[in-house]
Amino acid sequence: MPHHWRPSDHLERSPQGGVWLLVERGRRVGSIEYGKVRQRRAFRAVTPTGELVGYTWSLERACDRLWDWSVRTGRGAGLTAWPWPPIQVAENEWVIMRNSPSLPKAVVRFFDATAARPAYYRAVTWAPGSEGRELIGYFLTLELADEAVLEDSPGRISTEPDRR
Repeated sequence: MPHHWRPSDHLERSPQGGVWLLVERGRRVGSIEYGKVRQRRAFRAVTPTGELVGYTWSLERACDRLWDWSVRTGRGAGLTAWPWPPIQVAENEWVIMRNSPSLPKAVVRFFDATAARPAYYRAVTWAPGSEGRELIGYFLTLELADEAVLEDSPGRISTEPDRR
């Protein structure tokens, strides 16, 4: 039986438990989160900006709803040249994809400024658990962290936050 394309063909498991990312050609269309509605298992489709698209009883239907929303509004799905931009998976966390559509190369986390240091982004290599990750460096912007992962350039990588 031939396989017909479905939006769920673009689902990727998020590093965050119970969350799937709908990613089309490197651009995050949105996410699907697992939870409960009226004591029943349910899935909710959420846009990249956090707007609720709707609840459904199946992952496939939530994916269809999210895809329909992106086509209807012209937001979310779109063509993006390689490399993919960082994909936001939590409020202050992104994954950076490179050679695989389903396996991240790095995780970037944002840290707010304190009295002792300015705000910064910390990039580490990807591993399922934090104990297997290695530091790539600290950066002033998400774009610089993304470029460092792309290029693996020693000139852009520091071993501690900039204390200017």
